[in-house]
Amino acid sequence: MIKQQKLRWLTKLSAIMISLTALSGCITTQTPLISHTHIGHATTAWKDTPAQQGLFTIAEKEALIADEHASYAVENSNNIVLVKTHIKHVRHVLDPASETSGPGLGYGFIKALTSSRDHIMFAADAADASENIKTFSQKWFIDSNAILERSELIMAITDEILVSDSVKEVNILAQEVQTLCNANLYGQDSDSNGITGNTSDEYGILQLQSDLNMMISQEDPPYRTIDIKYLFGLIRLPSGVWTFNKNETGSGGSGRGVDVFYGY
Repeated sequence: MIKQQKLRWLTKLSAIMISLTALSGCITTQTPLISHTHIGHATTAWKDTPAQQGLFTIAEKEALIADEHASYAVENSNNIVLVKTHIKHVRHVLDPASETSGPGLGYGFIKALTSSRDHIMFAADAADASENIKTFSQKWFIDSNAILERSELIMAITDEILVSDSVKEVNILAQEVQTLCNANLYGQDSDSNGITGNTSDEYGILQLQSDLNMMISQEDPPYRTIDIKYLFGLIRLPSGVWTFNKNETGSGGSGRGVDVFYGY
C-alpha cells in the first residue's frame, strides 16, 4: 500500500515538474519583483534549509517521511516498542525540537510550512504584488493553517501514545496518526463527496501545491525562476520596506540560478 502511494505521488510530481519547466522559463536576468522573490523563497531556495532548498519543498519532503513512518507504526502493531519508535520518528519529522533524532531532514514540517505561509504573505504585502497574488495568499493562508492545526493534533496524539502502556490504546491512536499524516500529504475527502480539497479542512500538501502552481501560472508579468543572488539578497529595512542588498546583488554577486523544483 505504501509503495503504491509513493508511486502515485511521484507520478503526480513528475507531471508537476514538466508543467513547472514551462511555467518558470529562463532564470530572470533583471531585478525581480519583491513579491516574486518571496515566492521564490517558498518554491526555490531559502538560506537555512537543508541544501538551501525552498521552504515548501522541505515541507513536502518532511510530510512524505512523516506519512511513511506513521504507516510503519501501524504495520508493527504487534510490537509496542516499534510502534513507539516510529511515532517518535513522526514527531521528529514534524518538530525536531520534540525528538532530537530521527529520519527527517532535521528542519521540521511545521517550521517549513509555517515559513512557506509567511513568505507567501510577505509576497502579498509587497508593494509590487499583483491582485492574483493578493487573492491567492488569503486562501493559501487559511488552507495551510488547517494543515498546521492538524499537525498540532498529531503531536498531541503522539504525546498520549508515548505515555501509554496499553497495546490496544497505542495501536488505536497510531492508526489515527497515520490517517492524519496521510491527510497532511494527500488531503482528505472529509465530507465524502468525491472531491478532496473543496474545504480547508480537506487540504494537504498536494492541494496547496496545486493552488501555488496555478497562481504562478497566472502571474502577469510572468513568474520566472529567481536568481539565487536576489533570493539571498532580499533584506527588510527598519521601516518594514523590503529591498535588495546591493552587496549581495551587485556585479560581485554569485549569480547562481536555481531551477523551480517541487518534487523529491
